[in-house]
Amino acid sequence: MNSSGELSDDENKITILSWIYVSTLSLSLVGSCSVVVVSIIKRRHLNEQAKPLLQLALADFLASLVLMITAIINLPHEIWLFSEKKCNYGLPLSLAFYCISFLLVIIYACESAHAFQGWREKRVQEAFETPSAQLALRRRRFCLIYVIAWLVPIIGYFVYIFTIHIMEATLTPAEMPTLTTVSRGSTSRFCNSCILFLHLTNDSCVTVDKEHAAVIRILPLSSVLMVIIVCTVVYCKLERSYRRYENTRMITMTQRNEGGIWSSARYMILVIIFCWAPALLLICLSFVQPRIKPLFPLYVIQALSVSLQGFLNSIVYAWRRRNFRDAVLGERLPLMAYSSRAFFDQSLNEPS
Repeated sequence: MNSSGELSDDENKITILSWIYVSTLSLSLVGSCSVVVVSIIKRRHLNEQAKPLLQLALADFLASLVLMITAIINLPHEIWLFSEKKCNYGLPLSLAFYCISFLLVIIYACESAHAFQGWREKRVQEAFETPSAQLALRRRRFCLIYVIAWLVPIIGYFVYIFTIHIMEATLTPAEMPTLTTVSRGSTSRFCNSCILFLHLTNDSCVTVDKEHAAVIRILPLSSVLMVIIVCTVVYCKLERSYRRYENTRMITMTQRNEGGIWSSARYMILVIIFCWAPALLLICLSFVQPRIKPLFPLYVIQALSVSLQGFLNSIVYAWRRRNFRDAVLGERLPLMAYSSRAFFDQSLNEPS
């Protein structure tokens, strides 16, 4: 009875986590999809801001969509039969799209720095140069950066999948009954579950080998820390530059923001911290290999926070910005909206 009760408890926990993912990821899908649709329909009015916002929203949308599919197959329904390949393909793919989102956030911060510093410090110098040649060179440079931001995580994903196939091909026949026994045993519901970061702990389930499990740990950990550090450094430098120019004629009274750049940029950093801090804590705890059951509340918090990234990004980077809302509502003329100031500069410098 005790073993049966524990099994039933594990099944309930998997179902709870799955429904949490499905419900909260729905918000992210709606938020990201709204930015994608609006950026395409209103691209003539959005001008330069459409490119980074569209790609960031698309990366969040794809990450949420793939993660939702992996969560749905955990629900107790005859239509959704569990497939180990679906899980091995789905979870790493969602992490790859999240990594793309992290890289795009870094690019957004760097473009903000370029727009702010270039608009003020190089304006006189650029007046003697050819604007069209400068614009074409800058577009080619950032297009290359965007391509790299998408290709590197996707290539890493295919390398990950390829090495898994190699590992499966090298399994000896003596090892195969062990996998079959575990998958058909009394803990099949728990061991076959496809939940993000669930099987990083020592739960006695036969999952991906230690090398691939280490990749699933290290990749999000390093990516999140990198985006937090880089964005914090970039936005802090921008804040110092803003304060240096605040009392000069280069920033007029209508262009000033009482809170400075940091008042807007901090929300962009806080979104990453809020969404991934529970996941990072879970990954750090997995290195000491605790049991899964005492960590169930942390898994619930992690499921809620990670799933909301697309929704929060759509608010912070798009709908919270006044210049985005004005462009979407048609309250700005496309030819006059960016005559003197760049969108990234406005996004950080204008109050909501």
